[in-house]
Amino acid sequence: MVTGYFVPLPVKQSVILSHHLRPLILAAVLLWLVNHSAIAEDRLDLTVGYYLEDNNRVEVWSPVLHWESQLTTTSIIRLQAVYDVVSGASPTGAPPAQRTREVTQTTKSTSYAVVTGPSGYTQRSVAQTTTSTETVLEPYGKPILPLQRFDDERFALNLDFEQRFGDWLLTPSVAYGTESDYNSLTGSLKLGRELNNKNTLLSAALSFGQDDVLRRAAGVWEEKRTREGLLGLTQVINRTTLLTVNGTFSQSEGFLDDQYKSAGVGGEIIPEKRPDQRDKWILFLMLNKMIEPLNGSFEATYRFYTDTYGINAHTVGLTWFQKLGKNWVIAPGVRYYEQSAADFYAPVFDSKPQHYSADYRLAKLASLTYGLKLIWKPSDKFQFNIGYDRYVMEGRDGGATPAENFPSANVFAAGVKVWF
Repeated sequence: MVTGYFVPLPVKQSVILSHHLRPLILAAVLLWLVNHSAIAEDRLDLTVGYYLEDNNRVEVWSPVLHWESQLTTTSIIRLQAVYDVVSGASPTGAPPAQRTREVTQTTKSTSYAVVTGPSGYTQRSVAQTTTSTETVLEPYGKPILPLQRFDDERFALNLDFEQRFGDWLLTPSVAYGTESDYNSLTGSLKLGRELNNKNTLLSAALSFGQDDVLRRAAGVWEEKRTREGLLGLTQVINRTTLLTVNGTFSQSEGFLDDQYKSAGVGGEIIPEKRPDQRDKWILFLMLNKMIEPLNGSFEATYRFYTDTYGINAHTVGLTWFQKLGKNWVIAPGVRYYEQSAADFYAPVFDSKPQHYSADYRLAKLASLTYGLKLIWKPSDKFQFNIGYDRYVMEGRDGGATPAENFPSANVFAAGVKVWF
């Protein structure tokens, strides 16, 4: 499993949306999309993402294929396939190493001897010079940030089946992912109920995951188990406004260390050690609002995150969707993220505590993502989109964590949607 990189992705929106709410969401967000009926059409999406950190540190190619089909008037099947190709280098967590080079030093020493003449009365001083050479190591340049090289591929499949029973929606799903040293299997069940003349959707979901991690150094497989629950509300405020509120709790147990990360502890470089349980709480808010006089709309999001590692995080996002002509939409957006440090994080440790990590992703940090997306929909059956984001991360611990740890990256995405 490659874990030394971070690809900035949109805030996860774990909410169950009915087909009656989808037309309003699409109208509020994109304005020009066709107002589909309650019966969904078959759809195929293909998106290719490309992520490249500055200085070519990490590179990721990620094609995603999504297929959706209406089986009956009350059932839909969805299949998503993801293939990631990742390569590059990531900070190990070890302290920076000072560059050294061999140099030859020459030392001269002079001593004086008193020489007495033949008569015993004449004296004079004679200088004696000794030259010696030795090879020593001399520090030079900036310290080197230790990096771990990697190349890996990941393949993941997600299958879900949505069944309607009157005002109720039931959606079981299963997801599987595999890498060279990581296998994941997750099953989930979502339940939704429409109320208030289909203007309100209440949702709940449970998921259970089993991951197997290969510890390469020991040659053994370790287990990681995850349980997650969600409660959500999607509310139509009026014909131009939609509000979504989600609360999520998850708990992970087992092997939670990153086997590719080390830490400087008591003068030694040793593998990191994290707690074997992590609880997370997430509150997510999203507001979609159409601004009719401007022929545009915006999507505003806020996400609060806290966990038992001691990390508290806030994410704020804003995207504006502007209609241009009949078939075009341009969407500039910005997202800001900040977090506190984990309780057991430090760049180096003088002594060995119970838990310790020098992984920069657990440090106090902030990131800013800003970019632009262009959408073209020449007909009801075809849509093309292309986008670019600039991602910048920086430490907020006063320079205790070397600035070279925190990446900046360019993120590109292009995709097509076809309705049948």
